[in-house]
Amino acid sequence: MSAMPAYTTTQIKIMDIAEHLMQQRGYNAFSYQDIADEMGMRKASLHYHFASKAALGEALAERLADRTLQRLEQINQLNLGPWQSLEKFINAFILQAKITHMMDLGGIMAAEYATLPEAMQNRTQEYFTILHAWLTGVLDQGRTRGLMYFGTSPDIKADAIISLLKGAILLSVARQNGDFIDPLIEDIKASLGG
Repeated sequence: MSAMPAYTTTQIKIMDIAEHLMQQRGYNAFSYQDIADEMGMRKASLHYHFASKAALGEALAERLADRTLQRLEQINQLNLGPWQSLEKFINAFILQAKITHMMDLGGIMAAEYATLPEAMQNRTQEYFTILHAWLTGVLDQGRTRGLMYFGTSPDIKADAIISLLKGAILLSVARQNGDFIDPLIEDIKASLGG
């Protein structure tokens, strides 16, 4: 993963607004005019900070991948066992869904993947690769140490868990209720022998 560029305060504010709009509507359903209205500036002025919506989208996807990598590295630094690491991983996914009932950027980018600019598609793949590699490592460690039991390979199980969590976020948005998520998490743990 490449190093994140240093953004100005204005660029960060633009990205924050764009991220919020994306969580509400999706990438394809907000415009530079929407951001300009929120910023209280002319639409043309946004192009000084991000030359195009595609450039802004790439910056958002890169920021998501970078944040995700940082969170996972923070979990690693805690030197937790596989179960505790898994718990932290799951909590990072579901907290937003249970509290805000808003989509996460990774899910939105996956849903709109075919219509995203190529650079944003590449960053989306990078994001999911980071998630998958980290979770596969935790599951492999858990099984190797005899702490987790599941019948498939760790990488397939990682895909299953990520899919369930992303799907749970979608359902919580559609239902505007995340009460079903805790039993779902218990089911994930049970599928690992927990």
